[in-house]
Amino acid sequence: MISPLETTRSFSSHAKQRANSSLTTIIILGIFAGLYSAMGCFAAQLAETMTDNHVIGSFIFPTSSILTTCCGGTLFTGNLLLTIGFFKHKITIKELFRYLSIAYLTNFFGSLIFVFIISLCSFKGVIIDFIIKVGNTKTSYTFVEALSRAILCGVLVNLGAWLSYAGESLVEKICGVFFPTMLFYLCGFEHCITNMYFIPLAMVYSKQITITMFLGNLIPVTLGNIIGGAFIIASGYCYSFLRDIRD
Repeated sequence: MISPLETTRSFSSHAKQRANSSLTTIIILGIFAGLYSAMGCFAAQLAETMTDNHVIGSFIFPTSSILTTCCGGTLFTGNLLLTIGFFKHKITIKELFRYLSIAYLTNFFGSLIFVFIISLCSFKGVIIDFIIKVGNTKTSYTFVEALSRAILCGVLVNLGAWLSYAGESLVEKICGVFFPTMLFYLCGFEHCITNMYFIPLAMVYSKQITITMFLGNLIPVTLGNIIGGAFIIASGYCYSFLRDIRD
């Protein structure tokens, strides 16, 4: 693996190229990332209902991040590290916003595609009850609770992205992304992209969960993920390693 200093410099030097990817590329890879995220969520829910064990689910869940990292996907939260490029004047705020906003919207679209397909699969019984329970739990958090859980999630998700970027081999990348992702699911922290699956699917099976409740979760969780990823991890490492370096 490369060092933290080299990883930070790499994020900075590649920010321009990443931020100016073609619109088609960002859209396709954004949809893929949304699909992969939803797949990992559903697999984790199935594992939990089959084993009645949250720890087992947390070990299945990182499949989503592994697929995104190793197969190619543009995940909104993991790419908050592009903020390093903005801090070092490699990209403009307009370029950063363009990339992240397209990633966010296409991640949402990819998640909804998976939700639609799952709704056609006629799953019944315990798994449906669990899906509704998860949706009810997530939409019951206050703004401060959702924000706080999301900040911690943003830290872990971006540490996973950081470690995967630092890894040079496939095994290093998988191990790098696995443990932070497993940890945030195990701890019940809030991730805006996975909630684009968890809550809409719960809405399919429960009329008690409304769009207003969904947005009441998504807004603070998105803000919290940005705080944890862009302002804590990205700015912290940028200041620690690059503040005296002109590159």
